Amino acid sequence: MKEIKIKAKDGKKLHTYIWDEVKNPKGIVQLVHGSCEHSKRYDEFAKYLNANGWIVISNDHRGHGKTANIENDELGYFANEDGWKLLVTDLKLINEYIKENYKVEKTVMMGHSMGSFLARNYAIDYSESIDGLVLSGTAWESNLSLKFGRRVAIARQRKYGAKNVDDFIWNLSYKKFNKKFNDEGNTGSEWLSVDEKNVDKFVKDPLCGQVFTTSAFKDLFEGLIYIQKSKNIKKIRKDLPIILVSGTNDPVGGYGKTVKKTYKKFKKANLKVKIKLYESLRHEILFDIKKDLIFADTLRFLNQV
Repeated sequence: MKEIKIKAKDGKKLHTYIWDEVKNPKGIVQLVHGSCEHSKRYDEFAKYLNANGWIVISNDHRGHGKTANIENDELGYFANEDGWKLLVTDLKLINEYIKENYKVEKTVMMGHSMGSFLARNYAIDYSESIDGLVLSGTAWESNLSLKFGRRVAIARQRKYGAKNVDDFIWNLSYKKFNKKFNDEGNTGSEWLSVDEKNVDKFVKDPLCGQVFTTSAFKDLFEGLIYIQKSKNIKKIRKDLPIILVSGTNDPVGGYGKTVKKTYKKFKKANLKVKIKLYESLRHEILFDIKKDLIFADTLRFLNQV
């Protein structure tokens, strides 16, 4: 694994991980991590893909991992304005880096959780630049809730500032995910995984579990509103192979319900989409008790793209 900095157009340096020790690569997976985590967590998965012929490249988003300047209070913060658009533009920059530096036939984007939302946005805007799309732990949210959340975030940003660590919105949005699992522990993160060791690692990682700033919540709500518009979904090219993967016990995807809704919305737009739900697994299926199965199924999809 290599670590490099890729400079964005606004000067921001994106900390990027590259797993490319692959002879005769079949292609590249551009991995898009989720909220409140970072790319290095995917080291085991990336090395598995390497061993099976796939290079993996992933940047830490703004406000995350080593891209975030902690001394400047950037953990959980994207930008004062248009942070979501910057994250998507960053993904395009990484994709361009891939095209310029690697001669491979296929580039598949794989996004998890918030990363799946970013990947959906990317596919709307730039689907011609990828050959496949894997969406892990995705969801479909109520538009009324999203618009209300955006209004609240705008008002709170005006009052408290863009870098305000917003426990109020956090409690309304993320805290509810653990409601079903509260009796299993006291970390508040039991919803992530059946595997207690994974939950423990997440909780102890200083670059995981940060509370978003008010502006980041505003950006997230705006991004979700954008990707759920039917006219935008129709912009994704019809022949792009897509698969939705999730655990049936993942609260982010409504325990499978809103993953299925996303699938139906994609089918309605005549997209080339499949869905795979894993019984009893929670949010982080790549880190859970059946991760070997998820690894193998993901590889199968990649090889069929």
